[in-house]
Amino acid sequence: MTRLTYAQLFIEELDAEAETTRRFLARVPADQLTWRPHEKSNTAGTLALHIAKAIGGISNMAIVSEFAMDQGGPQFEQPTSLEQILSEFDKGVALARQRLASVTDEEYDSKWTLTMAGKPMLTMLRRQMVRALMFNHIYQHRGQFGVYLRLMGVNVPYSYGPSADEMPPMFA
Repeated sequence: MTRLTYAQLFIEELDAEAETTRRFLARVPADQLTWRPHEKSNTAGTLALHIAKAIGGISNMAIVSEFAMDQGGPQFEQPTSLEQILSEFDKGVALARQRLASVTDEEYDSKWTLTMAGKPMLTMLRRQMVRALMFNHIYQHRGQFGVYLRLMGVNVPYSYGPSADEMPPMFA
């Protein structure tokens, strides 16, 4: 039996999870992009756009062995439409597929370092970075976004099983 490469495994997961994530993003009401659950929270639009852009942005980190992080950290911008969010997401997924496929197993098994101001801040295997900083990061924010949807009065889509509002097709 032939073993799948890390790239194949990551792309399989990306494709499956992108469908679920897009389902969540598509639910944000266009007239509630500036809604926020608390004054310290991001707006629904900024969180959705962060999720949409993160896949493409973080996948860029996978194709290098060292990534220099700006001192300011991630920038959150307010989108002007749901179409903008979904377009950025679709572009990011396409970029991530290409980038993840371009990395060899040997590179995925090599050290990856995040630096700030030229100083190493975090070192791990590149495949661990993809898992922690790309996939798990997106899943964490998708969970947050599900709470936003609930608080906005929007039906929360199913993910790994039924939500209180929706059954997956396999359960129907």
